[in-house]
Amino acid sequence: MAATLLRDLLFGYEDGTSLVPADFSVFNTGTTSTSNNGCCCLWTVPTGVTHAIFEMWSGGGSGGGGNCCRQGGGSGAGGYGIKSCNVVAGQQIRICAAGSGCCTASGQSGGICGCCSFVCSLDNGTWEAKIPGGHCVSVETRCFYYTNCYDCCSQCYCCGGIGSNVDFYFPGVTGSAHPTQHCINDGYQVAANAPNTAGGFRMGYGGCCAIGGGNGFGMFPGGGGLSSQTMGGGCCCGSPGGGGMVYVVYY
Repeated sequence: MAATLLRDLLFGYEDGTSLVPADFSVFNTGTTSTSNNGCCCLWTVPTGVTHAIFEMWSGGGSGGGGNCCRQGGGSGAGGYGIKSCNVVAGQQIRICAAGSGCCTASGQSGGICGCCSFVCSLDNGTWEAKIPGGHCVSVETRCFYYTNCYDCCSQCYCCGGIGSNVDFYFPGVTGSAHPTQHCINDGYQVAANAPNTAGGFRMGYGGCCAIGGGNGFGMFPGGGGLSSQTMGGGCCCGSPGGGGMVYVVYY
């Protein structure tokens, strides 16, 4: 039996079809510790093209930084959505794959929310389709990650939201953590991966040492970054989430 390529299962690529789609991707895989900017381009619709489908993933949230004795949770993933529309030759559409914020400083307990991915038409009827970025988390002292050493409290999240002007949308999932008032090695965190990717959660690190920064970048595209884990006077930055991506099919 002949092997089946994934492309053979997509609309327009079947054997015998008269439709010949084309495709391209705009994406951001930046993993620098100081910035993780998005990637944008201006696409001019080619002659003969009448329809386009934009598949979008937004950026994941960044984890929080820590110093002395702190622990935090994994950040949330970016969202996923599809925008399908009729286009005309010569129409200009801006396509932006999200950034995910910079590596958070060791003294900055709150992470940074992921950025949105979007596409927008600049002429022939102005519109914008946008997917919001992933949630970020807070980092607390080891004891006060609970309201006291033997109680529990929820993490703090921000951003997120609902995709706008899209055909359908899957929101990103928030991350979580298992904190402990004992040795930080007994605690761990989980960061969310983006919808329609490998999925699920990514297990984070624990350990009685300072760790974070470039060790815990979110999974591309759109996965949440990990917060730093610190013990005994160390300090470490939080890790950025994965950048966004826009996949375009047109015909």
